[in-house]
Amino acid sequence: MNEQTAPQTPDGGTGQPSQQPTGGQAYDPAPPYAQTPPPYAPAPMLESDARTIAMLVHILAAIAMLLSAGTLAFVVPLVMWLLYRERSALIDHHGKTNLNLQLTSLAVIIGGCVIGFATLFIGFIVTGPLMVAYAVYALVISIVAGIRANRGEYYRIPLVIPFVR
Repeated sequence: MNEQTAPQTPDGGTGQPSQQPTGGQAYDPAPPYAQTPPPYAPAPMLESDARTIAMLVHILAAIAMLLSAGTLAFVVPLVMWLLYRERSALIDHHGKTNLNLQLTSLAVIIGGCVIGFATLFIGFIVTGPLMVAYAVYALVISIVAGIRANRGEYYRIPLVIPFVR
Protein backbone atom coordinates (compact mmCIF):
# COMPACT_ATOMS: atom_id res chain seq x y z
CA MET A 1 0.00 0.00 0.00
CA ASN A 2 1.35 3.44 -0.85
CA GLU A 3 0.21 6.97 -0.09
CA GLN A 4 -2.27 7.04 -2.97
CA THR A 5 -4.33 4.02 -2.02
CA ALA A 6 -6.92 4.03 0.71
CA PRO A 7 -6.78 1.42 3.44
CA GLN A 8 -8.94 -1.58 2.69
CA THR A 9 -11.36 -3.32 5.06
CA PRO A 10 -12.13 -7.05 5.04
CA ASP A 11 -15.31 -6.47 2.99
CA GLY A 12 -13.32 -4.66 0.30
CA GLY A 13 -14.54 -1.17 1.21
CA THR A 14 -12.54 1.86 2.18
CA GLY A 15 -13.39 1.75 5.86
CA GLN A 16 -15.83 4.64 5.63
CA PRO A 17 -19.40 3.94 6.82
CA SER A 18 -22.11 4.62 4.33
CA GLN A 19 -24.07 7.75 5.03
CA GLN A 20 -27.31 6.32 3.75
CA PRO A 21 -29.94 5.50 6.33
CA THR A 22 -31.23 1.96 6.22
CA GLY A 23 -34.79 0.98 6.98
CA GLY A 24 -36.02 4.56 7.33
CA GLN A 25 -33.85 5.28 10.44
CA ALA A 26 -31.28 8.04 10.71
CA TYR A 27 -27.63 7.03 10.78
CA ASP A 28 -26.07 7.17 14.28
CA PRO A 29 -22.24 7.25 14.01
CA ALA A 30 -21.70 6.48 17.75
CA PRO A 31 -22.97 3.13 18.93
CA PRO A 32 -24.56 3.08 22.39
CA TYR A 33 -21.77 0.96 23.88
CA ALA A 34 -19.19 3.67 23.06
CA GLN A 35 -20.56 6.07 25.67
CA THR A 36 -18.45 6.64 28.76
CA PRO A 37 -19.74 5.15 31.99
CA PRO A 38 -20.87 7.54 34.70
CA PRO A 39 -18.23 8.41 37.30
CA TYR A 40 -18.51 6.61 40.60
CA ALA A 41 -17.74 7.73 44.11
CA PRO A 42 -15.17 5.74 46.07
CA ALA A 43 -16.56 3.54 48.80
CA PRO A 44 -16.44 5.07 52.27
CA MET A 45 -14.25 3.26 54.76
CA LEU A 46 -14.89 1.96 58.22
CA GLU A 47 -14.19 4.35 61.07
CA SER A 48 -11.52 2.07 62.55
CA ASP A 49 -9.71 1.87 59.21
CA ALA A 50 -9.91 5.64 58.79
CA ARG A 51 -8.44 6.18 62.26
CA THR A 52 -5.58 3.79 61.53
CA ILE A 53 -4.71 5.40 58.21
CA ALA A 54 -4.97 8.92 59.70
CA MET A 55 -2.55 7.84 62.42
CA LEU A 56 -0.20 6.31 59.84
CA VAL A 57 -0.15 9.61 57.92
CA HIS A 58 1.49 11.26 60.93
CA ILE A 59 3.72 8.42 62.09
CA LEU A 60 5.08 7.57 58.63
CA ALA A 61 5.72 11.27 57.96
CA ALA A 62 7.74 11.44 61.20
CA ILE A 63 9.77 8.40 60.13
CA ALA A 64 10.32 9.90 56.67
CA MET A 65 11.42 13.14 58.32
CA LEU A 66 14.07 11.27 60.28
CA LEU A 67 15.27 9.28 57.28
CA SER A 68 15.45 12.20 54.83
CA ALA A 69 16.46 15.00 57.22
CA GLY A 70 13.09 16.65 56.62
CA THR A 71 13.53 17.17 52.89
CA LEU A 72 11.28 14.42 51.51
CA ALA A 73 8.89 14.02 54.44
CA PHE A 74 6.09 15.80 52.56
CA VAL A 75 5.79 12.91 50.08
CA VAL A 76 4.23 10.48 52.59
CA PRO A 77 1.29 12.66 53.69
CA LEU A 78 0.78 13.88 50.13
CA VAL A 79 0.47 10.38 48.67
CA MET A 80 -1.69 9.05 51.50
CA TRP A 81 -3.93 12.14 51.42
CA LEU A 82 -4.40 11.87 47.66
CA LEU A 83 -5.24 8.17 47.91
CA TYR A 84 -7.74 8.34 50.77
CA ARG A 85 -9.10 11.91 50.99
CA GLU A 86 -12.40 11.10 49.27
CA ARG A 87 -13.07 8.05 51.40
CA SER A 88 -12.90 9.63 54.85
CA ALA A 89 -13.23 13.15 56.22
CA LEU A 90 -10.85 12.23 59.07
CA ILE A 91 -8.09 11.23 56.65
CA ASP A 92 -8.75 14.33 54.56
CA HIS A 93 -8.29 16.55 57.61
CA HIS A 94 -5.20 14.81 58.99
CA GLY A 95 -3.59 14.45 55.57
CA LYS A 96 -3.89 18.19 54.91
CA THR A 97 -2.76 19.02 58.43
CA ASN A 98 0.39 16.91 58.25
CA LEU A 99 1.13 18.01 54.70
CA ASN A 100 1.05 21.62 55.92
CA LEU A 101 3.41 20.69 58.77
CA GLN A 102 5.88 19.02 56.44
CA LEU A 103 5.75 21.86 53.90
CA THR A 104 6.29 24.39 56.69
CA SER A 105 9.25 22.35 57.93
CA LEU A 106 10.68 22.30 54.40
CA ALA A 107 10.20 26.09 54.14
CA VAL A 108 12.04 26.56 57.44
CA ILE A 109 14.95 24.43 56.20
CA ILE A 110 15.16 26.27 52.86
CA GLY A 111 14.78 29.69 54.48
CA GLY A 112 17.42 28.92 57.11
CA CYS A 113 19.88 27.71 54.49
CA VAL A 114 19.30 30.73 52.26
CA ILE A 115 19.87 33.10 55.19
CA GLY A 116 22.95 31.13 56.27
CA PHE A 117 24.54 31.15 52.83
CA ALA A 118 23.57 34.78 52.12
CA THR A 119 25.37 35.93 55.27
CA LEU A 120 28.49 33.90 54.46
CA PHE A 121 27.70 31.20 57.03
CA ILE A 122 27.40 33.66 59.94
CA GLY A 123 23.61 33.38 59.79
CA PHE A 124 23.82 29.67 60.56
CA ILE A 125 24.63 30.64 64.14
CA VAL A 126 21.00 31.77 64.45
CA THR A 127 19.20 29.71 61.82
CA GLY A 128 20.91 26.39 62.65
CA PRO A 129 19.41 26.07 66.15
CA LEU A 130 16.04 27.36 64.87
CA MET A 131 15.93 24.71 62.13
CA VAL A 132 16.82 21.98 64.63
CA ALA A 133 14.22 23.25 67.11
CA TYR A 134 11.47 23.25 64.47
CA ALA A 135 12.48 19.77 63.31
CA VAL A 136 12.20 18.46 66.89
CA TYR A 137 8.85 20.26 67.24
CA ALA A 138 7.60 18.70 63.99
CA LEU A 139 8.69 15.24 65.11
CA VAL A 140 7.01 15.50 68.51
CA ILE A 141 3.82 17.11 67.21
CA SER A 142 3.53 14.44 64.50
CA ILE A 143 3.47 11.76 67.19
CA VAL A 144 0.93 13.74 69.24
CA ALA A 145 -1.25 14.27 66.16
CA GLY A 146 -0.98 10.59 65.31
CA ILE A 147 -2.28 9.64 68.75
CA ARG A 148 -5.12 12.14 68.42
CA ALA A 149 -5.96 10.81 64.95
CA ASN A 150 -6.13 7.27 66.31
CA ARG A 151 -8.70 8.52 68.85
CA GLY A 152 -10.77 9.96 65.99
CA GLU A 153 -10.17 13.61 66.91
CA TYR A 154 -9.83 16.38 64.35
CA TYR A 155 -6.60 17.81 65.76
CA ARG A 156 -5.20 21.00 64.25
CA ILE A 157 -1.43 21.34 64.47
CA PRO A 158 -0.29 24.79 65.71
CA LEU A 159 2.61 26.77 64.24
CA VAL A 160 2.16 25.76 60.61
CA ILE A 161 1.61 27.72 57.44
CA PRO A 162 -1.69 26.62 55.80
CA PHE A 163 -0.42 25.81 52.30
CA VAL A 164 -3.24 23.30 51.67
CA ARG A 165 -6.70 24.16 52.94
